[in-house]
Amino acid sequence: KIKATKEVCSLAFRNFSLECYSVPSGVSETPNSDEEALFGCHRRIENLQSKLNREVDLIIALEGLTETTPFGVFLYGWATIKHVPSGKIFYGCSGKVMLPDDITNDLSCDIKLSDLVLKKFTSVSKEDLEQLGTNGILTNKMYTREDEFSTALRCALGSMIAEHNTILL
Repeated sequence: KIKATKEVCSLAFRNFSLECYSVPSGVSETPNSDEEALFGCHRRIENLQSKLNREVDLIIALEGLTETTPFGVFLYGWATIKHVPSGKIFYGCSGKVMLPDDITNDLSCDIKLSDLVLKKFTSVSKEDLEQLGTNGILTNKMYTREDEFSTALRCALGSMIAEHNTILL
């Protein structure tokens, strides 16, 4: 998530400083709806903003989730960006990776998806999972966690740029 954020911010801004925080979301380990995931992003933003003792321009929150549809269960992520000076919030969503049945059968709101993947795919190391994400493991590195959140961040920042009718480069 951090690598994706640095990469996308370097594309959008000439100069920026990035600080990363682990902030509670108040939602399930693996949210299972857009509403829950976005609520978690809002909670992260609110929790961080209340603790900051200085002004910042943007606060970014990222949340991965699963969604059950009539066509299968999908894994993807949301980026939520608060433009602090205006108070406006911008959203971006990643592409979706369909989960295999042997994972979806054991999904639970109380279990991290990454823990379930480690249990089901014993050949996958914790280090590989941390680097690639579940989607990177399931797609054999074709669409990694970094790709997921890079896509979501590009969409959210693109919306922000369009809203402000400004080229940030």
